[in-house]
This record gives sequence, C-alpha cells and structure tokens, in this order.
Amino acid sequence: MSPTVASHGPLPKIPEGSGKLKLGALVFNGVDLLDVMGPMRIFGEESNTLDIEICFVATSLEPVKSSQQVTITPKYLVSDTTQKYDLFFIPGGSGTRTYVNSEDLMEYVKTHVEQSTWTMTVCTGAGILAKTGLVDGYNMTTNKQVFEWPMTQGPKVNWIKRARWVQDGKYVSSSGVSAGIDAALYILAELTSTENAEAVSTHIEYTWHRVASEDPFADSYPFTRS
Repeated sequence: MSPTVASHGPLPKIPEGSGKLKLGALVFNGVDLLDVMGPMRIFGEESNTLDIEICFVATSLEPVKSSQQVTITPKYLVSDTTQKYDLFFIPGGSGTRTYVNSEDLMEYVKTHVEQSTWTMTVCTGAGILAKTGLVDGYNMTTNKQVFEWPMTQGPKVNWIKRARWVQDGKYVSSSGVSAGIDAALYILAELTSTENAEAVSTHIEYTWHRVASEDPFADSYPFTRS
C-alpha cells in the first residue's frame, strides 16, 4: 500500500450552463445488479432536483446478464468515445476480472474517464478504474471481501481499507455493493443539496451512512481488519 497522500480537492461542482447531465453507466456480463441499480435509483429518483439522463454503456447493444440473472439493455457502445458523460460510472461484479484483460476496452474506459467531470466506482469496479493508471497517487477504496484483487490492478493507488466510500478530486470509490447507494447520495448532496439527498433517502426508506470513514464491514475480513 502506498503512503498516505494529500487529497486532490473537493468534488467538482456542476459547471454553469451545463443543462441536463449525462451519466454513462458501464455494464457487462457478470455485473452486480445492486452495484448498478442502487446508485441509478438515487441519481434517477423522479423527486430529486438533479436533471440527469442515465445511459447504459457496453461492448455491444445486446442485453448483458448480471450475476443475479437479470438482463440490462445498453444504449451506447463503450467504443464510441464521441459520447461524453458528465458522470462515468463503473460497477463491480465477477465480470470485472475479464474486462481489465482487454487493452482495447481499457483504452475506451480511460478516454471516458478522462472526459468525465466525475467518475464513480462501486465494489471491484475500482479495479477497472485503477487499471487505467489515472488514479495513481489517489485515495480509493473497494469491497472489503475482495480487497486484494483491485489492489493488483493499481499498485500505485493509495488504497483505504476502512471506508464506506472515498472521494478524492473527481473520483468517488465505494466499498461493496450497497455502499454504492451511500456514495451516490453523497454525490447527489454535493451536486444539489444535503436536503435533497436526505429527501431521496427518506423516500426510498434507506438509512444513509453519511460518514465516509464509518465502515462496519471492514472488520469482517482479515485483510481489512484493524
């Protein structure tokens, strides 16, 4: 693990005059369903004040099957780097292990991340982002159950073992599965208001873990146990 590094600043604010924001959510066979749909439920909540379009992005326009046997139909190709996403979203799941082995796909992902104003990961999606090299020297976290695998994809990343989510500059990485909901609420609060995020969490009857460093699951696994 790399030494502690300084924060790269706050989460960027919504650029003035940007209009509707475009979220590109990467999906693939073996994606974790809650990794994707939990945050999409937050960002796409009809009652919130964030004007956003959610687009599923994949290697083809054929439906992909999540690890939970639910299919998701993408709208855009990851190879189409003319599509620019304000928020590029990378979930986890067993399919991440295959994804990082494709040089072409990783170059496409890298371009989308570079072009984005914000990038968010859930679970082992952190491994995909780490593999781009764009977060070398940045603070990140990932699923505590499989923490070591994403670390192999980004040995120069400063991996934080105890965190529900980590924000460092434009990057927000979250721990396992449901932690993506907490991170999405954090981003929503930063882009709109805390009151708006609280209203969304109340509407979906979800207890928002608002303190990023409070990670009750870190002690469940030997590698991340204090």
